[in-house]
Amino acid sequence: MNLAQRGGVAFAALAAATALLLTAGIGSASAAEATTCPTFRVLHNDRIGAANLPAGTYEVTPASGSGLTCPQASALFTRFLEDYDGVLPGGWRVNPQGTGKATFTRSGGPGFSVARTRGEEEENNPELGRLCPGSYTVNHTSIVGPLRFTQGKFLIYIPARSLISCRRASVLFTRFLGQPGGRLPFPWRLVNQTATFYKPAHPLRSAFRIEPLSGT
Repeated sequence: MNLAQRGGVAFAALAAATALLLTAGIGSASAAEATTCPTFRVLHNDRIGAANLPAGTYEVTPASGSGLTCPQASALFTRFLEDYDGVLPGGWRVNPQGTGKATFTRSGGPGFSVARTRGEEEENNPELGRLCPGSYTVNHTSIVGPLRFTQGKFLIYIPARSLISCRRASVLFTRFLGQPGGRLPFPWRLVNQTATFYKPAHPLRSAFRIEPLSGT
C-alpha cells in the first residue's frame, strides 16, 4: 500500500511516534482541545477496511478528549493506511463515514477523524498550476488591494512557468496581508479576478495564486 505524506514530518519520526501510540497511553485529555491540524496528503487512491479514501488533501482532526496531538493523529493515519484489510493494531477501529471520510476510535474511546477537502483532480488542475503542500491560515479577515481574504484556510498555487517557490509565496502573502491599508508594496500587482500576485517586469516568472480551501 502507499504511504501518505504530510509536509514537514519525516517518515522515520512518524513511524517512531506511531509505535509509541500503539503500545502506550495516548496522553493528557486536554491536548486535542480546539486543535486545527495542518492538512495531510494521501498520494494514491487507498482504503482502510471499508473506508474508501481517494487521493487528495485531508483534514485530520483529533477528537475532543482523545489527548491526541496533530502529529500523533497524522502518524497513526499514516500507519493505518498500510492496513488495507482494516484490521488495526492496538485496539484501534475504523468507522467509515462515506467516501473520503472516516473516524478512528480506540477501545471505544475518542480518537480522530479524517475528511478529504480537495481531490487529486483539483490539486493537479493545470489551469491553476502547482499546488503548494499544506494550507495557509488567515487568522483574521484582511484586505489586500480590492480583495477581502476572510478568516480561514487558503491554498497557494504556483502557475506554470513561475519560478517562485512555495515558501517564498507564503512569506510574501503574509507580508501583503499585513500591509497598512491593504496597499501592495512596490512593484507587486494583483489580478483581482483570480487573486494572482505578480511583478509587472516578470509577470509569468513571479506569479502565485491564492484559492480558498473547499469546505471552509
